[in-house]
Amino acid sequence: MARRLTARPSPAWVGDLPVFERTLANGFKALVLPRTHAPVVVCDLYYPAGSVDEPAGKTGLAHFVEHMLFKGTERFPKGQIDRLAFVAAGQSNAETGEDCTHYWFAFPSDRWELALEVEADRMRGATFDPREVEAERHVIGEERARDLDSPMGRLDQTHLALTYLRHPYRNPILGWPDDLARIGSEDLRAFYRQHYRPDGAVLVIVGDIDPERALDRVSAHFEPLRPGVDERLPPPLTEPRQMGRRDFTLVDAESVARGLLGWHSVPRGHSDGPALNVLSDLLTCGRRSRLWNELVERRKLATWVETGQDDARWAGQFLLQVEAASDVEPARIEHAIAELIAELADEGPTPEELSRSRHRLEAAWRWEQEDLAGLAAGLGNVALWDDWRAWQAEHRAAMAVSPDDIRRVASTYLVDSSLTGGWSMPRSGRTMTVLLPSETVPEVTWTAPDPSPDRPILLEIPNGNSRLTDYSPQRTTLSNGLRLIYERRPETGIVALELFVDAGLLRETKPGLAYLTGRLLEEGTKSRPAETLAEAIEDVGGTIDVGSTGVSLRVRAEDLPLAIEILADVALHPSFPEEAFPWAKRRIAAELQGDREDPAFRADLIFRGLVYGDHPYARDPRGSSRDIARLSLPDVKAHHRNHFAADNAFLVAAGDFDPKKLTSLVKTHFDRWKPRGGSLEDYPRLVRSARPRVRRISQPGEQVHIVLGHLGIPRNHPDFDALAVLDHIFGSGPGFTDRLSRILRDELGLAYSVGGGITDTADVVPGLFRVYVGTMPDEADRVVAAIAEQVRAMHEGAFTDDEVDCARRYLAGSWVFDFQTVEQRAERLMELERWGLPLDEPIHWPERISRVSTAKVRRAARSHLDPAALIRVEFGPIRRRQRPSAECA
Repeated sequence: MARRLTARPSPAWVGDLPVFERTLANGFKALVLPRTHAPVVVCDLYYPAGSVDEPAGKTGLAHFVEHMLFKGTERFPKGQIDRLAFVAAGQSNAETGEDCTHYWFAFPSDRWELALEVEADRMRGATFDPREVEAERHVIGEERARDLDSPMGRLDQTHLALTYLRHPYRNPILGWPDDLARIGSEDLRAFYRQHYRPDGAVLVIVGDIDPERALDRVSAHFEPLRPGVDERLPPPLTEPRQMGRRDFTLVDAESVARGLLGWHSVPRGHSDGPALNVLSDLLTCGRRSRLWNELVERRKLATWVETGQDDARWAGQFLLQVEAASDVEPARIEHAIAELIAELADEGPTPEELSRSRHRLEAAWRWEQEDLAGLAAGLGNVALWDDWRAWQAEHRAAMAVSPDDIRRVASTYLVDSSLTGGWSMPRSGRTMTVLLPSETVPEVTWTAPDPSPDRPILLEIPNGNSRLTDYSPQRTTLSNGLRLIYERRPETGIVALELFVDAGLLRETKPGLAYLTGRLLEEGTKSRPAETLAEAIEDVGGTIDVGSTGVSLRVRAEDLPLAIEILADVALHPSFPEEAFPWAKRRIAAELQGDREDPAFRADLIFRGLVYGDHPYARDPRGSSRDIARLSLPDVKAHHRNHFAADNAFLVAAGDFDPKKLTSLVKTHFDRWKPRGGSLEDYPRLVRSARPRVRRISQPGEQVHIVLGHLGIPRNHPDFDALAVLDHIFGSGPGFTDRLSRILRDELGLAYSVGGGITDTADVVPGLFRVYVGTMPDEADRVVAAIAEQVRAMHEGAFTDDEVDCARRYLAGSWVFDFQTVEQRAERLMELERWGLPLDEPIHWPERISRVSTAKVRRAARSHLDPAALIRVEFGPIRRRQRPSAECA
């Protein structure tokens, strides 16, 4: 275990910066990892209490307590935690797992101590008002219904219940319905008193911070708290050893057969864990991995397969998930899987495979050093039970895994006697879909609460705007018209590349053509067949993502020359092999069919069709199954020839490179790329409909999925800033700070997932004003009425100066979260260039947004929100209603 400290913290190392550690007299442990590449601080507090610690008959209790901790304390009444984080431009959330629960905040670095104020207070001061308990019980029911509203969710829950017969891990973290109904306020208080205490808890702070000062502030906030009185007892673990294979089949999918295979393996911290992680990498990471190459590329038995070592504190599973190709029996897939595993267990990996895996692990470790939340989670999950240095030790152990280790763990753990296998199979026949008439819905009134708390909370929150002091992107243009945008981030050891080509959905002549072209770009070039291309990238631990609008590459800094060469080769010289064409079409069709089993996806697609009409944005970018079948290889080649041109593209680079060397490499490989010449046609124009429309589709399920809205605005619209403020008042704010979340979830308890706005989908053409909510069938009328009321309120300007001020302050400070990592910066630069915005737009955004007046927000709301022309889709188990009053589309 980490040694206890009472004086100076001791530095050790993760990546290239020290971790500072202090354990207080009450048993509270704090770790601080400085990271100065962005003005952001993440605070992540871990408690050693999860679903495994729940008493019999009270499943879901740990998760229920997590929800209630956002309901406030004596010092921070209901709603104030979210409001304070919002005003401070912060983000906040929590997660309950089998073994622990953690609560995290992310703040601009000049106001991070607010996280300590809140966490120290709610560690001992949470309230459990019975009225709030009942409201939150309904919300958790909605959350559970959402998880079970898909074949994969039902498959996963059934698999757990059969994998573990007695072990608490068999229970869903959200709880069984009967248990949730029995949990009361006293149950919640008892669990809270037992488990929420300083002794055993771990706080991880990562970011732009002085470590010694941070630990002193931690001591000031948490040292006065008393440790728990009762001893923490281990949970009852009476699971009998599995002695034979267990199988089950669920017949509830619509079109795609999905398999979930799980072998009992090892718990977290076991010495075989690193070898099992490497085994997973060898099986399904990259096109040349054993299972992917055999099942997807060669034999075409599956459209997707993935493995992972899922290790919890008391037990673990090695999981394999697979989606079968159409008309392929599960037995054939399982037989192929068993053959490949047996081969690996007998022969072990080749030296080339193991070398490739080590390069991937080493590259991934570098990328992790940029992810503040990921670093905090990596440290916290280990430090809760062990010395945090075990996290580094696991990485070193994975890098040292030998062929003998792979043979041993494959033959020891991946055996039939420890396997539980389940399949979700398509129903026979077709699913019935019923269109129901439109109707009126009841009015719902809601009065906005006084924004000021009953008791003043004296916390000093800086009023300035967050800034990036090292943001200095550059742009140059090659002689052929290719634009190069780059930002140097020295000492990161990594580079992110984004090649964007204006060749996507808006440019295709046939539905699905752009997407299919992008999929076929990864099938090799004239000098590199698909396998050689995959080898070149995977051997150096890089990742490549090819799509309809270009190519993304992530590599180590020393591999930049290879990356630029491959980037140019893929974009300029694709081979479009004829033999790969039918399988690419089948895989896309399978992906589309799988997504259509998600009712929220179906509801959104229908909504887009009603809003956009015959515009390309009305359809799925992949097209329909019928569209895909009609596409030909000459169509693909013509699309590439017409749109992949130097003056129709730009390249973004962010990371650790010499700008002169980067420019030279780009010129060497892209200078011969021919320009298209001439200008492209304007994007199709859009006009917002002036009349309401309602479509109600009745289909079996747990929830009714509701999408409501109309046409939105393009990203470069002059009212964008004002509407961004409006969105954060209406439906896009963090936590429960926006109207929709506060009313529908926190006040009325009618939904778990709700939100919406007009700016998040704004693009080169108008996006959507869109609200989504999932709710129980009996509550659909109230939910629709509540949303419609708030749309009217926004349109009429029924919001306060205080709401506008809070949203402005949040937006002026929180934008830095999008510029933390090399990858994020590359993506943001790509968006700015695509939208035609200046590269220094993020520098001016804070000042600009802080000058947005309430009057301007009201003018924008009246201009762009139209409560009389809302389009609404309801999809799910819908009750029939009377009194039609609007068009049924």
